[in-house]
Amino acid sequence: MHWFTNIVRGITSLFHRQRVERELDEELQGYLEASAAHKQRNGMTREEARRAASVELGSSNSVKHQVWSSRWESAAEGILQDLRVTVRTLAKSPGFTAVALLSLALGIGGNTAIFTLINQVLLRNLPVRDPQQLVAFNDSESGGISGGIDLGAFGGYFPWDFARQLQADPGPFQGIAAYGSFSNKVSIRSLADGDTANTNSSAVLAPANLVSGNYFSVLGAQPLLGRTILPSDDTTPGSGAVTVLSFHFWRQSLSSDPHILGKSITINGTPFEVVGVMPQGFHGIKQELEPTDLWTPISMQTVVLQHQSMLTPHSGLYFLHLFARLDPEAASHNAELARSQNWLNQQIRNGIREREGAIISTDRQLEISRVNVPLVSATHGVSLIRSQYGESLKILMIVVALVLLIACANLANFLLARAATRRHEILTRLALGSSRMRIVRQGLIETFLLSIVGGLMGLAVAFAATRALIAFVSQGDAYVAMSPAPNLSVLLFTLAMSLVTGILFGLAPSIHAARIGVHGTLSAGARTVQSGGGKMSRFWPKALVAVQVMLSLILLVVAGLFLRTLRNLQDQDYGFERTHLLLAEFNSQLAGYAPHQTSALHQTLLERLSAIPGVRSAALSATPPISGGSWSSNISLSGYTHGLKENMVSLLNRVSGQYFETAGISIVAGRAITPDDIASSLKVAVVSQTLANRYFPKGDAVGRLLTIEIDSVRGPWQIVGIARDTKSGNPRETDPVRMTYIPLAQIPPLLSVQTAAAAANGNATNPAPREENEDCYARTILIRTTSDPAKTIADLRAAVAEVDPNLPLLQITTIHDQISNLISHDELISTLTSLFSLLALLLAAIGLYGVMSYNVARRTNEIGIRLALGAQASNMLQMILLESLLLLAIGTGLGLPLALMATRVIKQQLFAMDATDPFTFATALLVVCGMTIIAAWLPARRAARVDPVTALRSE
Repeated sequence: MHWFTNIVRGITSLFHRQRVERELDEELQGYLEASAAHKQRNGMTREEARRAASVELGSSNSVKHQVWSSRWESAAEGILQDLRVTVRTLAKSPGFTAVALLSLALGIGGNTAIFTLINQVLLRNLPVRDPQQLVAFNDSESGGISGGIDLGAFGGYFPWDFARQLQADPGPFQGIAAYGSFSNKVSIRSLADGDTANTNSSAVLAPANLVSGNYFSVLGAQPLLGRTILPSDDTTPGSGAVTVLSFHFWRQSLSSDPHILGKSITINGTPFEVVGVMPQGFHGIKQELEPTDLWTPISMQTVVLQHQSMLTPHSGLYFLHLFARLDPEAASHNAELARSQNWLNQQIRNGIREREGAIISTDRQLEISRVNVPLVSATHGVSLIRSQYGESLKILMIVVALVLLIACANLANFLLARAATRRHEILTRLALGSSRMRIVRQGLIETFLLSIVGGLMGLAVAFAATRALIAFVSQGDAYVAMSPAPNLSVLLFTLAMSLVTGILFGLAPSIHAARIGVHGTLSAGARTVQSGGGKMSRFWPKALVAVQVMLSLILLVVAGLFLRTLRNLQDQDYGFERTHLLLAEFNSQLAGYAPHQTSALHQTLLERLSAIPGVRSAALSATPPISGGSWSSNISLSGYTHGLKENMVSLLNRVSGQYFETAGISIVAGRAITPDDIASSLKVAVVSQTLANRYFPKGDAVGRLLTIEIDSVRGPWQIVGIARDTKSGNPRETDPVRMTYIPLAQIPPLLSVQTAAAAANGNATNPAPREENEDCYARTILIRTTSDPAKTIADLRAAVAEVDPNLPLLQITTIHDQISNLISHDELISTLTSLFSLLALLLAAIGLYGVMSYNVARRTNEIGIRLALGAQASNMLQMILLESLLLLAIGTGLGLPLALMATRVIKQQLFAMDATDPFTFATALLVVCGMTIIAAWLPARRAARVDPVTALRSE
């Protein structure tokens, strides 16, 4: 503990220096008296002995300094002294201090904000046991219900029966679990005692996810309260009405009820017992923007999804994703991982062959033998947001790092200039005995103080910026899983950025300041360029300015390419009219409407919506003209024989009359679906141009019969019209999609249970029970207005409430905002790169202006002499401008090839343009040239106006 005692005594000494001085004085006085006494005993007189002892000791102050310097407290005191001097120095230069801190705050804050998102989206592990052992079967990013596909296709879709098979026999895995590929919004009410609906509690909508009984055990997640869903809860379809709540839902909707376990809540009208609450921060393996609030067994699929049962063998409906926990050996050794991969591929190939039937062609056998469903690491969970924003965030991280480099170059230039102006002070300190290391240390303390304070300010900037970014990404969701609050990783990153920044912009100026004394002199006339540090003192500021010009050009080119990409996405032809169109998502199932009640509801809604003032037309559909989701199926057409494994998939949409007029989609042949297309009339369909031209290139598609391979809407449907091609999903897709529109009113509300068997066997004579058809619901309201559609939102809400106050409107948006949401990551990266490139340009302009102004001020004597000897003011103007243009030429000469290299990195992010777009490069070059000329003009103008007499007197 000697070291601890030493530290405590040292700290005490720092704060009680006068006491230490007294103790040293007493020790020295005692030494003098003892030495004098000794000398007296040797024969000296008293006066001679005291004089000899004093001479032997030397200066008491020097001795005390040596004693104090030998202790570690001396170094600490020196640092504190340098810190006080630094604070006073910075306070005397408020302009420089403000610019430095603002530059650092913006640079460090931007880096911290982007890193905060990267940490949450890309780097954060799942809060479960050994997350590195988790793997997903394929990327598992998209969600929905598919049919007519192979096992594991389209990102990893699987049917219920195959999932159960792998759960029972996980092979080399520790366990295999399943979960719904999407979280469905459900209506939830709490229950009073006795399972009676609590009339005092209003219904809330929350996302719920179906999970297998072993989901939580395979995931390695433990509950905060109660238990998780068990295999016994997920044994038989229709049983296991239990639920596990998220921490957020338990706190926000149930007021953190400590007695919630064992109580019941209704999900879509069915009582579910609450058996557990998960800890804060747990959102399941699927890391969605709007996180899951409830987990229920897959056995309750019909209640949660409000869809006919998909829990039958060979249902043909694929709606589950699978994941597994690797054996520890497989998680750390590639050979074992390959064995697990081979086992999974073999199971999937066997499953495909089983579903193909007894007779499989040779070509199909070869195709099946090549099926591969990759094991994808799920250490960080499965996230669609990661795939959407991951690359953009990485690019933005590079951009903000370049901005910080430009800020560092600026500050390094300022500090070099300050070192030159403090030349006499530094020379004086060196002449009085100060070491060059002390000069370097004081310079580094100044830079570290600036960088630490700038980092603290950057945290505030990062918090505000991260909140804005999360709000942008969330697209209006009430609750998202991301938080702007910095965690330990973010704080450590900010600290590291601050220290690295201090070294970047502070080390070279500090060393340069310490080297001034090598060639410096204290003579009054030593104020020339040469005495200020020689050629190197002129080289580094100009080199840093050239680097700033280079980086600014690169950032401007990147920002220009992203801006043009965004404009191309916004201005492309979507195939429908994008003005005065309002969209509203609603769910009549949540309001308790059965399929046979939808026809009357739809008709009443259309009549009331059409009566809203300022509404030109109204329509209903399953999906809007463009959205992130889709409904699709294989189709067959009379008069067309498709080839083996030919892609016959078409997107589907069920629409009301006046849909095409309301959506602004033109009919190029035949007619549109009208209100006269009712249940008792001929079943009709409208197809897109691409579908018609693909299968009937001679233009005879109208009149053909179309059959959809989904029992609920099988048809056949007669094609009566051809609609213009539209973009229905990803705005970046360039290939036109095949689309089929069918009338809502002609979809039967009831289905015969024997339909699937009849389709398979070709005969079914006995009457069969009928079940309700879940595919006759409309989900979207479309309103075409005469003016700004946003002004109609209040009237829309009132009209829907008038029809049924319990009918929930889940989301209302204009078509412009709908498209904007689909290209939000493009808007994010183009907006931020533009802002950061402009900031970089401003910093570069400030740096160039500062360097040239300093050069003019330092060369005032030279300029005065030139003018006195007959030089013209225009010559001085030209001299300074040429110096600036040389820096511009060097910066752009380096920047253009580097910008061309940078475009290779972002090439995949661009749309409908070449990465070497000449217009973008030319514009960026012109902007940089204009900035350079403007920044250099003012110092050059000042040089041209120098008064020779005043300049010579200053010498």
